[in-house]
Amino acid sequence: MVKIYIETYGCSENINESEIMAGLLERAGFEIVNNEEYADLIIVNTCYVKKPTEDRIIFRLKQIKEMYPEKKLIVGGCMPEGIYNKLCNIVPHASLVSTHHITDIASVVEKTMKGKRIELIGESRKIKLCLPKIRKNELINIVPISSGCNSNCSYCCVRIAKGNLFSYPKNMIIKEISNAVRNDCKEIWITSQDNASYGMDEGKEKLPDLINSISNINGQFFVRIGMMNPRNVLPILEDLIESYKNEKIYKFLHLPLQAGDNDVLKSMNRGYTIEEFENIVKGFRKELRIQLWTDIIVGYPTETEEQFNKTLEFIKKIRPDWVNVSKYSHRPDTKASKLKLLNTKLIDKRSKIFSDETRKISFEVKQKWVGWKGNVLISERGKNKNQWFGRNSSYKPIIVESSDNILGRIKRVNIERVSPSCLFGKII
Repeated sequence: MVKIYIETYGCSENINESEIMAGLLERAGFEIVNNEEYADLIIVNTCYVKKPTEDRIIFRLKQIKEMYPEKKLIVGGCMPEGIYNKLCNIVPHASLVSTHHITDIASVVEKTMKGKRIELIGESRKIKLCLPKIRKNELINIVPISSGCNSNCSYCCVRIAKGNLFSYPKNMIIKEISNAVRNDCKEIWITSQDNASYGMDEGKEKLPDLINSISNINGQFFVRIGMMNPRNVLPILEDLIESYKNEKIYKFLHLPLQAGDNDVLKSMNRGYTIEEFENIVKGFRKELRIQLWTDIIVGYPTETEEQFNKTLEFIKKIRPDWVNVSKYSHRPDTKASKLKLLNTKLIDKRSKIFSDETRKISFEVKQKWVGWKGNVLISERGKNKNQWFGRNSSYKPIIVESSDNILGRIKRVNIERVSPSCLFGKII
């Protein structure tokens, strides 16, 4: 039996696609292994949204080629679409399967094992739902609701790999989730390049309608709504907040800001202002105890010192629970790649200032949860003996201790202390 090892980089959508590939391959009679040394074929499911991620994967591909020259290799994910020529130069022997063609993975493996080099690239409209999968966490089912994007941000290369927005049929999304809940999944992750854009391609039902339909599915489970572009949240804001009020929906909002200055946002072609962003946050916070995640790009080519400071002050004002700080780097074939880069040392300096400040804010925000009592879904085993990891209604990460096996159960917890990364509670 052919043994296959799958290595995954990038977002929750990539994790889901690796789970699907594993499920399809197992159904086709292949064996999925957890150690590359035992594999006959290695699949690397790639991401190239950031330059450091691309560099790390390129290094890894070279390493695999050097360490295992006898093993077959397939490169999947976004890289085959985004940096095709570069991949062909680095691993010319590897088969390429882009994110659009993962449902054909079994056929590609069969042909690759026979010595053929296969290329499946180019946009398609295959729906990646209701397929077999081997979940990374048996309690969590990741559900894509669309492919591609309707935005055109100046710095983003993912649109190049993913293509235009294609919203999946609601009935198939509901079927996927219903099946997962029947199979004892307790947590559902709604994922896509931009969840807020759902249904905006063909006049279909929008994201709030979808959330309401998901909430009506029978069973005890919780739903995490993933990243949403503020520009697409604005036209559905009121209905979206209402849909979040259902007890099955985590009060979790991942809303990338990217810059706290309107001129920089305009250069980025983000499609909203800082005032509009703040109104979204205020709208949610007025109605719900929401956990806010956001993303910031430091050192965008047009960013001045004054604009950087404005972004820093804006973050201090809105006080997110967590901020992902990225240093700007050119991505291939994007509009921003034609702009002159800022000095690397300057970007490094700004990144450190921003990261230090946001870590401080995050810790201060977490401290406000001390004394909170409520239900926590235990979704993972902790790193230490008798330690368990779970989430509360605001999707806050919580660690508890118990000598019993409480995986998949809901426990009432009192938060006693916090760390920079999570909350620590006691089962009551």
